[in-house]
Amino acid sequence: MDLIVWLAIGLGMDAFSASIAIGAQGVSGAKKWSGSMLVGLFHIIMPIIGILIGSALSHTISWVGIALLVAVGLQMIRSGMVGRTVPVMIMTWVRWVVFALGVSVDSLSVGVTLGTNQSETWIAVLLFGFFASVMTLIGLQIGQVLKHTVGRYSEVIGGSILIGIAIRMFVS
Repeated sequence: MDLIVWLAIGLGMDAFSASIAIGAQGVSGAKKWSGSMLVGLFHIIMPIIGILIGSALSHTISWVGIALLVAVGLQMIRSGMVGRTVPVMIMTWVRWVVFALGVSVDSLSVGVTLGTNQSETWIAVLLFGFFASVMTLIGLQIGQVLKHTVGRYSEVIGGSILIGIAIRMFVS
C-alpha cells in the first residue's frame, strides 16, 4: 500500500509542476477547483484505459502528451517574451481537457503495469485521482503567487516547466 501512495504522489508531481505554470497566468477560484477535479478524473480514467488496452500503445500515446505539453509551453514562453501584446492563454474547457490529458498520459502507462491484485488496482486508481487533484490545486495557488512576485517572466518559467516535463517524458 505504501508503494501505491508513493506512486500516486509521483504521478501527481507532473500535474503539480504544470499547474504552477497555468496558475501563473491567473485562474479564477471556480476554475481552479473544476480544473483540479478534471485533472484528477483523467488520472483515474487513464490508468483504467491502460489496464484495458495493454502496453502496446503506451509509447505512442506518450508522444501525444509530450506534443501537447511542448505546444502549451512554447505558447506561454512566447507570450512571456513578447510581453502583453500577446494575450494570456485563457483556460477554456477545451484547454483544460488538453492540459489534463497531457499531465495524465504517464498514468496510462502505469495503468498498463498495475499489479494483478484487483482490489489494490482500484485503490491505486482512486489514489492517483485524489493526489493529482490536490497537487493540481496547490500548484495553481503557487503559480498565482509567483505571478505577483516574478511578473510576466512567470509565463516563461511556467512554459519552461511544461517543456521540461515533456523532455522528462521523452527521456523516460
